[in-house]
Amino acid sequence: MRYLLSIILLVLLVFNGLLAQNDYSPCSYEASLERLLIADPNAQATQEANEAWMQNFIREQGHHGNVLSGRNTTYTIPVVLHIFHDGEEGRIDMEQIQSGLDVLNQDMQGWNDDWNDIDPAFDSIKGSLDIHFCLATIDPDGNPTTGVNYYNDPDGMLNIGDLFIHAWDNYKYLNIYLPKYVFNGPSDFTAYAYLPSTANSDQNRDGIFYSSIRWGYGEQSELEPGQEWGSVITHEVGHWLNLQHTFRGGCSGSGDYVDDTPPTTGSGIELEGCYNNDFSCGVATNGENYMDYNHDCKKMFTQGQVERMVAALHLPSRMPLWSEENLMATGCADLVNIENLTLGEFQVFPNPAADRVELRFTEVPQILIVRNLHGQELQRITQLSSQQFVDLQTIPAGVYLLEARYEQRRSTTRLVKQ
Repeated sequence: MRYLLSIILLVLLVFNGLLAQNDYSPCSYEASLERLLIADPNAQATQEANEAWMQNFIREQGHHGNVLSGRNTTYTIPVVLHIFHDGEEGRIDMEQIQSGLDVLNQDMQGWNDDWNDIDPAFDSIKGSLDIHFCLATIDPDGNPTTGVNYYNDPDGMLNIGDLFIHAWDNYKYLNIYLPKYVFNGPSDFTAYAYLPSTANSDQNRDGIFYSSIRWGYGEQSELEPGQEWGSVITHEVGHWLNLQHTFRGGCSGSGDYVDDTPPTTGSGIELEGCYNNDFSCGVATNGENYMDYNHDCKKMFTQGQVERMVAALHLPSRMPLWSEENLMATGCADLVNIENLTLGEFQVFPNPAADRVELRFTEVPQILIVRNLHGQELQRITQLSSQQFVDLQTIPAGVYLLEARYEQRRSTTRLVKQ
C-alpha cells in the first residue's frame, strides 16, 4: 500500500453511453492527490524534491541556449504493453495497438492533424517534443519480443488483483497496462498514470493504466478513427513526465508550475468544443491543451510544458530509459533520428494515400525506406527512378515516414495511409 501512496491517480471520467455526445463527468484527480499526500508524508517530500530539482534544472539549462528545446535531443522510450483479456474479450489486436501508439507519437511530435489549426492566441507558444515510444524488441532476459504481452486473466481484465507482478524493469521499459476496465469492472474511468519516483521504479510499481477499449482504433475500441478521445494517452504520458493539469490551483497559487499556461478555474470537462473564449481567471483559457480535460479539442503542449517534460526526462527514474545502453538492451537503438533528417526534398502524391503512392525526386536517392513512427523499418527499395511508385497494400492505415537515403544525407517526408 505504501508504494501506491507516492503516485497521483489520474482519472478521466466519462459516461460510456455519452462518449459520442461529448458529455463528460468531473474527475477525482485533485481529491485523490490530496488523500494520498495526507496519508503518506513521504509522498509529499518526494514530489517536493522532484519539483525543486526540476525547477533548478530548468533555470540552469535556460542559460545554455536550446538545451531545454524539445527538438534539441531525440528521446526514445522503450515500451511494453501488458494486455489483460478473457478469451477474445479485451484481446486487442496489433493494428489497434499500433494505432494507439501512432496517436501518441504524432501528438508528441506535433504531427497531429490539427497542429496547424490552433487558436492564434496560443499558436506562438505551442511546443513539441522529439520523443519516440518504441515497442521493445528485446525482453529483460535478452529474448526477442513484440513488446506486447497477453494475459488470459478475467480478473486482470477488470483490473482486479496486483497487475504489477507482470512489470518489466521500470528503469528499462515504460510499462503500460491495458485491462479492459481500469477500476474493478465496467466504469467510466479511462486511465491513470504514475509520476516520476525512484521509490516506485525500485519496486516496479510505475507506468500507466489505460482502458483497452479506449486505446487506439479497432474492432474492440469504443472510439472512431480520429476521435480526440484517443489523445488521452498523450495526457497520461504528460503526467508520467511530471506535468500537472492546467487547471491545478485555479486562479491562484503555483498552478501547474508552468509559466505560459494561463490559469483557469475548472477542468473544462463540462464544456464542448475549443473553449478558448472562456475567461474564468480573467485571461483566455488554453482549452486546446493536452493537459486540460477538454477532450473535444486536444491539440498542443506549450513550450513551457515541453521544457518541464525535458527536465523530467533527466530525473533518476526516467533518464536510464533513453540511455544508449538501454536502447541497445531493449532493441530500440536502431530507430532513425528524425531530427537529423532534412524534410521535404521530394514530393508525394496523393497524400493521404490508399493502395499506392507516387514519389517524385529531383535527385534520385540510393535507397528508399518506409518506417513507422517508432522508426522501425517496414519496407526497403533499392532500385529507384525519378518517378517512383510504392505499394502500400501490405501496411495498415496510419502515419509513416518515407526516408530517402543519398550518399551523404537523408531526407524524410510524412505519409498518411488511409
